[in-house]
Order: sequence, then structure tokens, then C-alpha cells
Amino acid sequence: MSHSVDRLVYMANQIARELGNQHPHGSVEATYEHLRRYWDPRMRKLIVEHFRTGGEGLSDTARGAVAMLATTRTTGPNLMDEVEG
Repeated sequence: MSHSVDRLVYMANQIARELGNQHPHGSVEATYEHLRRYWDPRMRKLIVEHFRTGGEGLSDTARGAVAMLATTRTTGPNLMDEVEG
């Protein structure tokens, strides 16, 4: 893993842990919403690419949230299209 990806994995796991404490029965969804709303498109793209290559280091909650992020479409282009164009 690159340093950038390591840092994103660390951050995603921290967010998942904290939101898991706040929302024990909806931690994956809460983590997904946080990543979708607050992470820069480039960050989302990197973490999704990491997930698609195995997702080493992601907690179960973070992995579930990134899986949702990887398949999400907005009313417009896919979230990943924001940084590919």
C-alpha cells in the first residue's frame, strides 16, 4: 500500500469505529454516508480502488461502507466520474 492509501484506510477505520459506537445497528450505512458527504472525490476514488484490489487493512465496517461507495450512483454521474473527467 502507498502512504496515501495507508492513511485513507486508517481514517476510514477510525470513522467506522466512531460511528459504530454512535450507531451500533447502522454503522456501515453511517460510515458510507460520512465518506460520501465529506471525503473529497479523489479520496473516494483511491479508497474504492484499494477496496477493488482486496481492501487490505479495512475493518469489516469500513469495508462494507466502501463497498457501498463503490456501487453508488447519484442522480447524475457516478461518484467516481467526478474525478475521472
